[in-house]
Amino acid sequence: MKPDKIAKRLMDLQDLLLRFLEIERMIYLPSNLREDRRENDVEHIYNLALLTWYLCEQYPHLDRDKAIKYALAHDLVEIYAGDVMAVGRTLEQQKEKEIKEAAALSQLDAEWPDFKDLTNTIRVYEQQNDPEAVFVKALDKIAPMLWQIASEGKTWKKFDITRSVVIDLKDEKTAPSVEIANIWQIFKQEILSHDEWFNDGKAD
Repeated sequence: MKPDKIAKRLMDLQDLLLRFLEIERMIYLPSNLREDRRENDVEHIYNLALLTWYLCEQYPHLDRDKAIKYALAHDLVEIYAGDVMAVGRTLEQQKEKEIKEAAALSQLDAEWPDFKDLTNTIRVYEQQNDPEAVFVKALDKIAPMLWQIASEGKTWKKFDITRSVVIDLKDEKTAPSVEIANIWQIFKQEILSHDEWFNDGKAD
């Protein structure tokens, strides 16, 4: 590809990332960052990629570069499919999410024939057939929870999410990765020790 065409595609990629930046997640950040500020998708994937990079140093049996690519690519379909909060998602919402994300991946394929590694990485990640994909998917389920611990349950309180729902969901979603499941147990004990992080102010 000639330099002028590459330059044009770089601008296209920046436009794609600007659209990604506009997608707000249902995760409130700690108030010291700004009152009622929600995390956006670009912040989420950067956060997940950095956590992945760090943890791959602790678990050298994992392919660090592959895992970081999964972290960077995993939610890009949300540019076209949008984001749905994991906690409280119904089976119907889950099915609708999967349909929208499949269509979004096809759109990315059509728009980025010169970036097949991106869409292929998303597909391989979604198949969950290698340890890095399993690891990143499990880590993706506890990364937003770290913000909730730092913000003392801000999102949980705003959406009236009960502790039992959080615990049950994270138990299930971290189980496929031994590494993340073990880390989750530490955070689980922290959550269990703070009644005030939930609206009812008591154990469920």
